Amino acid sequence: MKKKRGLEVSPFWFLALHLSLVVNSIQGVFSKLAGKQETMSLKWILCFGMMFLTMLVFALAWQQVLKHMSLTFAFTNKPITIIWGLVWGITVFGEHVSPNMVIGSIVILIGIMVGVSGGASDGKKTGRENGEVS
Repeated sequence: MKKKRGLEVSPFWFLALHLSLVVNSIQGVFSKLAGKQETMSLKWILCFGMMFLTMLVFALAWQQVLKHMSLTFAFTNKPITIIWGLVWGITVFGEHVSPNMVIGSIVILIGIMVGVSGGASDGKKTGRENGEVS
């Protein structure tokens, strides 16, 4: 059999995966914002509340996404949250970006592209794809 080309999942679920990962990265923003507030102040409570809300939204979205793709495929894309963290650091916190951060981000993106374009070389489906449950 020929090896399939392209994504393992539909564009809709690929987008849903990445939107859920953006939500996951936003959790870190609220966590850092909470850390800058006085403990138990209203702002601190609001930031932690938003952090837990984004964690809940991510967890629910992640479970739905996993119904439509393999765990390996989903986890191959998860490092993109590091890049989103870099984006949030620049835009929200005004952090400095070093050349090493840019190089690291490029390496992560290349790794994701290699990971999502790879697959079983013999074209056989895995047990999960055949509907088997372990």
